[in-house]
Formats: sequence, structure tokens, C-alpha cells
Amino acid sequence: MTRFPITLPLLATVLLAACSGGSSAPSPAPSPVPPAPATAVLSVSNSGLGRIVSTPAGIDCGNQCSTSFPQDSVVSLSATPDSGQEFAGWSGDCTGLDPCTLMLSKDRRVAAAFRVATIVPPVAAQVCDAYAGPALSSLKSYEGLMHEHSAYSDGDPSFIPADYFRIAGEQGYSFVGSAEHSDSLDDFNFVTLHASCDPTSGQFDPTQLEYCFLNPSLDKLFKWQSTLDQATAASTGKFLGIRGFEWTSDVFGHINVYFSQNFTNAKTDGGYALTMQTFWDWFTRDPNTPGLAGSPSSPVPFGGGADGLAHFNHPHDKCLLKSAPLPPVAGECDWNDFTLIPAAEPRMFGIEAFNDSNRDDRYQPYLAKALDNGWHLSFIGSEDEHFGQYAVEFRPKTVTLAKGLDADDFKEAWLARRTYALTPGQHLRAEQLADGAHPMGSRLSCDVNAKTVPLEVSLKNPDGSAFKGEFQLYTNGGQMLSRTSGTAARFALPIEAGKERWYFVRVHGPDGKSVAYLAPVWVTGK
Repeated sequence: MTRFPITLPLLATVLLAACSGGSSAPSPAPSPVPPAPATAVLSVSNSGLGRIVSTPAGIDCGNQCSTSFPQDSVVSLSATPDSGQEFAGWSGDCTGLDPCTLMLSKDRRVAAAFRVATIVPPVAAQVCDAYAGPALSSLKSYEGLMHEHSAYSDGDPSFIPADYFRIAGEQGYSFVGSAEHSDSLDDFNFVTLHASCDPTSGQFDPTQLEYCFLNPSLDKLFKWQSTLDQATAASTGKFLGIRGFEWTSDVFGHINVYFSQNFTNAKTDGGYALTMQTFWDWFTRDPNTPGLAGSPSSPVPFGGGADGLAHFNHPHDKCLLKSAPLPPVAGECDWNDFTLIPAAEPRMFGIEAFNDSNRDDRYQPYLAKALDNGWHLSFIGSEDEHFGQYAVEFRPKTVTLAKGLDADDFKEAWLARRTYALTPGQHLRAEQLADGAHPMGSRLSCDVNAKTVPLEVSLKNPDGSAFKGEFQLYTNGGQMLSRTSGTAARFALPIEAGKERWYFVRVHGPDGKSVAYLAPVWVTGK
């Protein structure tokens, strides 16, 4: 056998052929790319003047910020108000005033609100008796609509009370005071008195006849009860519907009554042209006691209205007989020239400072006269809407300072005169304190030796920023006592021994027109 010598190159060639098996070896598989960490977005917005900062870091904003954090991480937010501001609370995925801590299992949104700081009471000792009302910290500002009409009286025939309750709630308002004319509230009276239904009005609309005369639906046959049912259904805890009616005398004046179980009609109780006394007799009579004034359609037929709260409407607008020169009419407009009725005074809580679309001060002389005559009245801004345009910017509004959004809290607030009137398009929030502790509407008994009581006033815009305008202080006789411009005002209210004096603040905007009438305070020296 012939032997072939095996050399290293030959051995390498043989081994390579044996291992290759005639094909190339496979390439190793690439290493997998790790997935990106999951994240969640936290978005923060801010109204007012302040700063929001997160822990861990990532959000630090005075306006708006949006930042990604690892999913399922825990993030805390702190809110720091600017000078003169205070933190008003969280909304969105955090609520309340406590620190905001979130588990970011998904994207989250949070809003922080800041507002003008509550007026700090003066350091000096108080000069008046201690405040005995609800804690100031418990009072909230509720903006709403007053004095609304529908097909139940002389409003647009295609709307009923449920519509103005619904529309107001949808527009973000807190309450509505219904005020259908009692002339048409009796049972089985389903005809509306709106101008579009009157062929002689110049606004007659034949397309509305279906609603005017030919639609006696069940709710329109029992309007007084139906209004209560609709107000109750609309009241959700976040909105309050209030049943009321308007007593309409074109000789003496109009009055809105709320919360009463019964009603009365000036056209049948003698109050339209004969005497105001019939209304006052009804208003001060027990609801379960029948009398001459009232309505057979009330739950207690001809029962009284001593459970109701009321306000005077559009003063001096209804003066059919200026001084009642002809018998048998006795008296005159403006409710017999604002003659004080002591038995009715505690529950006559207000007077309209603005009505319909007006933004002038033509009612002010009558506000002063009513206060001079001894009525303790807060101020109302009323839409007095008849054409279905509810909750619109060109109608005045009313703000009530109450503990909560229910009937009992509103009755307490109105009896305490804690309301103020806003002109059309204004949504201001007012802070007013007398002697460092008494809110608007208060009656103070003060040490005459102190000579004056401090009154501090400020307003804020809807975004929480300070409102800048002119603050005017009025007192007895309609006299302007003082005025000052800026973002806040501090007045000194003179104390007079043994005499009650009233003081209210009218606020003007940069255009020189009034934007708000704040409820008075009454000061008596002791």
C-alpha cells in the first residue's frame, strides 16, 4: 500500500470538507430588542395665579404642563398661590383641597384653581357684636337666574318651566327662581298670554297657535303643581329649581314670591287697582288658614303665604296711576311709595337692581328710598325672560352666598340678605366683610365710641384674577359717601348712636358702567 504523507494543509482541507457537509453554517440569531418602558401622561392646567409642582420632578407650571411618567408610578402635586391669591381646589382626577396624589395607571388630567385671597380681618379689636351666622368658610357663591317666564304665563308658548331649569343647568348655573304670573296659574287655565298669541300685539305668529290654544296638555291644566314637580325633578344636589310666582299689579307694582305652597292673584284678590293690603294680608297669613285673598287652586284653597320669601320687581316700572287720583283706588305705585309693612318686612328679602337687559342705574333712587323707609333688602339681578332665551349673557344674574344648594340653605341665605346683583355678561365673585367678620346683609350693633366700622370689599374675575374697578359707597338718602379705585376697597362706616344706618357698595368696571350691587350692611350704634 502506498502511503501518502499527511501534511498540515491537507489535513485542514479534509477536516473543512467533512464539517461543511457541502453547505454553509447558519448565522447566530440576533439578540431581542427590549421593549420601551410604558408611560402615562399627566396633564395639569391652572386657572388663576399660582404654581403647580410635581414630586418626582417633571411638572413645574404656572399655566399648563403635560409630562410623561413611568406607568403605575405615584406622582404628587402641590399648589402654591401667588401673593394675594389662595388655592381654591383641584378638579378632574383630583378633587378638594387636600394634596393631590395619583397612581398613573393611565393618562390623567388635573386642574388647579386659584382665586383672590379671602379678606384678612383687621388686627384691631372688633367694635361690633360677634357674628353669629354660618361660618364664613362654609359659604359658597351660587350664581343663578331669577324671574323666569314660560307658556305657563306670558312667556314663549313653546317652553315650560322644565325648559328654563334644564337650560340653566346645562349652561353651568346653580339655580333658577321661577316667576310665572299668577294671573294664569289657576287650574284648567291653559291659554298662554304671550304676545305671539295675540292678534293685536304686532308680534302675532299663527304658527304658534298649536301651543297657544290647542295644546291643553295635563301639565298646563295644573300649572302650579306642575311647576313644583318640574322644579323638584330638576333639583339634583348640583342644581336647585325653585318654584315661585309673580303677583302683578300695574298700579302698585310687581312682587315675586318663592317657596310658598299657596299663591294669590292681583286680578282677583283686589290688589290690581284697589289696595295693596290684600296682598300683605295674604303674605302674612298662615298657609293653612283660608282668607279673602288667595287662590282656589292652591293646595290649601285661599290659604295664606306666610311660608314664602319675596322681592320687589323693577321698581317704578308699573305706575299705571301715578298718584291714584280717582276713587276707589287708594295708594300709589312703588307699593304705596315703599310704605313699610312690619309684619311682612322680615320675609321681603330683596329688590331688583337690574332687570331684563339693562345695565344702568335707573333703579338706584328707589333702592335708596326703600332702604330709607326701613325695608332690609338685598339686591337681585333678574332675567325676566319671556322669549325662551334663558341663561344668556345679555340678561342680569344673581349670586347667593349659601352653605349649600338646597331649599333650606337658600331660605336661610335669603332671609340673611346674602345676595348681590350682576349686570349682563358679568360673572364676578365678591368678598365683603364688615368689622372683619360680618358678610354682606349683616345687621351690626357697634360701640359708638369707635366712631367707624371697617368695611373691606374685593371682587375677582371668573378666572380667579383680581377685578380692577371703582368701588362706590352709598348710605342713607342715596348719598355717595366715598369712592376708590383699584382691586380692593376699605371703607370706614360711621356709627351713629341709637340709629340704624345702611351702607351698600356699587361697583363700576373700566368702562365706567356699574357691574354689581352688593347687599347692604346695617350699622346701629350702642
